Formats: sequence, structure tokens, C-alpha cells
Amino acid sequence: MNSNFIGMMSGTSLDAVDGVLVAFDAAGLNPQRIKRCSINLPSPLKALLTFLAHSETLTFRQLAEAEDGLTRLYADCALQLLANIPAEQRPFAMGCHGQTLEHQPNLLPSYTLQLLNPSLLAELTGQNIVADFRRRDLAAGGQAAPLVPAFHNSVFRSTSKDRIIINLGGIANLTFLPKNPQQPVTGFDTGPANLLLDAWYQQHWQLPFDHNGVQAASGQVIPVLLNKALADEYFAKAPPKSTGREKFNPEWLAGLLAKYPEEAFQPVDILRTLVELTAVSLVDQITLIDPKAEAELFVGGGGWQNTFLIERIATLAAPRQLASTEKLGIPPQDVEAAAFAWLAWCHCNHKSGNLPSVTGAKGERVLGGFYPA
Repeated sequence: MNSNFIGMMSGTSLDAVDGVLVAFDAAGLNPQRIKRCSINLPSPLKALLTFLAHSETLTFRQLAEAEDGLTRLYADCALQLLANIPAEQRPFAMGCHGQTLEHQPNLLPSYTLQLLNPSLLAELTGQNIVADFRRRDLAAGGQAAPLVPAFHNSVFRSTSKDRIIINLGGIANLTFLPKNPQQPVTGFDTGPANLLLDAWYQQHWQLPFDHNGVQAASGQVIPVLLNKALADEYFAKAPPKSTGREKFNPEWLAGLLAKYPEEAFQPVDILRTLVELTAVSLVDQITLIDPKAEAELFVGGGGWQNTFLIERIATLAAPRQLASTEKLGIPPQDVEAAAFAWLAWCHCNHKSGNLPSVTGAKGERVLGGFYPA
């Protein structure tokens, strides 16, 4: 078995499938990106997935259509990564996350649903597939999320400085990597990020996202709305905790706005307030973890491209230094996909892929299921 693996995921933002071909060393460390690919979700598929993620009434046919379309998109991404790759660089397996429709670790029974057909993906690509990463941690009493902190711990931890790795996807989350090897890693979802920002922007400006946060920067924070949003019980909840589209979604925002007349706020000011909500809820948690402001901050995820959001986080988190994960060797857009390549490496080497200190699981577990080529 070689140590080259593909990682692929589609996140809460429902914008694209991201894939990366990574070479690890024999210990599963020092990831080196060989090739990357990103394919935007076609509008009909995105609309169907969005509907399924918010609907109380759906059909098996709709689920099947969404799963088939998404799996074929994963296959297209994989085949682009495999094109013209020499034999010695071909992967042993692909770690594929799938698309989360709903994540409810705190209900009875608990459940988490990621759409993907790994059997079909193996047929379409001729590759070994590792998928269904979350349910084993859930079965062991964990939150099944976030899973990426285990990867952060493996490749980003320092023995000289505390580090906090921030992921800005549809949801914002963080990983605290203490320099003391005896101190446990912590990590959790802090609240909404691109999910609400993009949804509001698409609704009012009919474009996919606010490029560099320019539109948001022209608005004003609405203090009463910001405070109302921050009063949500999730922000005060102690970790381990995780959240997603089932909690922070356009309906959640509409519920906040319903308390005010429709003409009370300008759309641009609501957009500006959503930026502040992401930044404040994130930095509040950073301050609790790192009260002496000694940790280094590194940002991954698509939110790194939102210049204004990054400026707000940097300002609120000062005097801590903020940089992209590129400084640690992995570009921001590739961190999560690389994490699922690493989780596939862990599965194939019978290594645990979860951190009980993060998810709250009863112990370390090998995550995922294997679907041979």
C-alpha cells in the first residue's frame, strides 16, 4: 500500500466539490499536495440539496436523484485528479465525505446523514473508496463533528507555540492545539459563517457570494440584531458541540428578523451584521480558550477569501497574529479535503481518526467504511 490518497468533500456552503491528491509519509505525516480540483455544484443539484436539507417532507426518489448526481460529480472530480498521473503517484484510496443533509447528535436517537453512494463511486472511478466517516464516532457517544481537528493535530501542532486553527466554511469551527503535548486538543463549531452570508447575498444581490466582502463593508452593524443573534443558546453552550445547516439557516435568520418591521433594516446592514456575528462568535470562543492572547491563529476554508471578514476577525482577535494555513504548508481551500485524505489513510492503516477530547466519544475509533475498487 502506498501513502498517496485522494480526499474529497462538499461542505455546508453547498458551493462545490473540492478534491486533492496528497502524498503522506509512512507515518501519515508531512502531507504534500500533488494535484487539486474543484467543481461547482450545478444549479439544479444545489437547489435539490438545499430543498432536501430544509424539507420535512421528501421522497426516496428525490434522495436517490440527489445522491446519484452528487456521486457523479465526485467521480468527475476524481477522474480529473487521476488524469495524467504517473503510476507511482496514483492513490491507494479516496476518502470521500459526501454532502451533509442533517446532523443531529443531541437527539434520541442521534443521527447524521451524508449523501453519497460509495459503491457507485468505486464503479465510476475504479478506486478504493473510504466513506461514512461520522457515524462510528456518533455510535461511540460522540458528536461526530468536527472531525478535522484530528488532522490539524497530526500536521499543524507545534511544541513551541499554542496554535488555533480556524476553519471558515458554511459553519465556523476552531481547533486549539496546545504546545504542551500532555494537554488535550479541543475543537468545536463556533457558529455560522459562509452559510448565512452567502444565502443572504444570493437572496438580495442574485450573485453567489460577496467578493472580498466589499458589499458587507459598505454597511453598518445593527446592534439590536447582533445582540439578539448572539443570545442564541448555542453560543453559550460548552463543548463538545457541533452544529450545521439544520440550526443556522435562512429560516433561523428570518425568525430573528420577524420581530421587526420588514422595512426596519437595510439588506446591506443585515449583511454587515452577519459578518460581525461570525467574527464575534468566533473570537469570543478564542478568548475563552486563549485568555492571555498567546496563541497563533491560522485560517483555512473558503472564508479566507472574504477579505473584510478576515479583517474583522484579525481586529477582534488582536494582538494575536492571524495568517492563512498556507504558512503551515496547506492552502486554505485544500485543508478540509486533505483532512479526508488523511482520514482515509488512517482507516487503511487501522489508526483512529477521531479525538475524544473534541467529539466527546467514549474512545478512539477507526472511522469510515471501505468499498474496494
